[in-house]
Amino acid sequence: MRPHDSQVPGHVPALDGLRGIAIAIVFLGHAVALQLTPAGVEGGLREVLRFGWSGVDLFFVLSGFLITGILLDSKGQPRWWPNFFMRRALRIFPLYYGALFLIFIVLPRLVRWHDPDYALLQANQAWYWGYAVNVLNALTNGHGTPLNTAHFWSLAIEEQYYLLWPLVVWLCRPRTLLRVALIASVIGVAFRLWLVANGRPEMAYGLTPGRLDGLLLGGALAVLAREAGGLAQWRPLALRVVTIALIAVAGTAALRGGFEYHDPVVAAAGYPVLALLYGGLLVLALSGSPTDVLSRTLRSPALRTAGKYSYGLYVIHYPLVGALERIGLYERVTSWLGGAHLAAVLLVAGLSAAATLALAWMSYHFYEKPFLDLKRFFETRRATPASSLAREPLESTGADHMAR
Repeated sequence: MRPHDSQVPGHVPALDGLRGIAIAIVFLGHAVALQLTPAGVEGGLREVLRFGWSGVDLFFVLSGFLITGILLDSKGQPRWWPNFFMRRALRIFPLYYGALFLIFIVLPRLVRWHDPDYALLQANQAWYWGYAVNVLNALTNGHGTPLNTAHFWSLAIEEQYYLLWPLVVWLCRPRTLLRVALIASVIGVAFRLWLVANGRPEMAYGLTPGRLDGLLLGGALAVLAREAGGLAQWRPLALRVVTIALIAVAGTAALRGGFEYHDPVVAAAGYPVLALLYGGLLVLALSGSPTDVLSRTLRSPALRTAGKYSYGLYVIHYPLVGALERIGLYERVTSWLGGAHLAAVLLVAGLSAAATLALAWMSYHFYEKPFLDLKRFFETRRATPASSLAREPLESTGADHMAR
């Protein structure tokens, strides 16, 4: 089947759509699932939407794919290493450190904080500034990141990945990268098994060695995309992998009463299944016909818009949901609707989604964009024609990483 062509050089509509799916399921997990009661209809919906935590695994696959592709295509060019880091910094740092500036510098001067949670947050702020929230989360079992700031953990993982993986790419030939990815994945599984055996499955969720599956699979797919035939030759296998992975997730959820990241079975073996599921989905997205259902879905305006602003949506949405909880909005709306809790949760989620999108749009266009425009001073030329990579260029203008 002939892969579809890109319409905008340097930009991949299908990847925006995948990012849109990822942020959508993450948002539903936080803004809806966590607000529902565990009984009745709400309980059933809650269990389904709690799978939203896996959205970060889709982002890991996308990050591994995009970043490895950028490194492979620019490797050997003058200043390829500093250019890569400067472009990453201009994409990531402004919003991340801008959010920290608001939380730790501006808000204390505007509001008198007497909440113990805020005191704890202030005491632990060094972990945030140093991109080590994932370690803080693991050491405190999630209790050291109050006020809905725990979601910065995966940004920390990706930053640690950005620091180490370019060195691996520089040292290795593309085919060697495949072997390195396989060996590192096996080490990651062994690390998780050790944590599970010692009764700490939740630590495997946030520590970088335990979350390499998606990042490394994405990197491996970037290598395969640059071989003769591109990703199109892997499409039949990807379809089977996605089908089997979905069956495995559903079967595990049925047997374990849910598919939770802190479940020892999921921590030990579920993460590779998610990586394969989302890796297969990525292959299908980049190798399909423009008329197939997946391609049309991923190119829908709603998903592409969510994907374009996904970085801001993620950074903003979780603290905003927490703020709405703290002011009791869910309870108030439930009262206004005569006790219809599910309707109230959905209504507040819709309002918070609109507010988050508005804030992310303003952040992107009025704050992040000037920094992004500076990337022109750190350009890299592609060594590989886009036409050989499943006919899709691999660098996107949207955020290529997200969080839980």
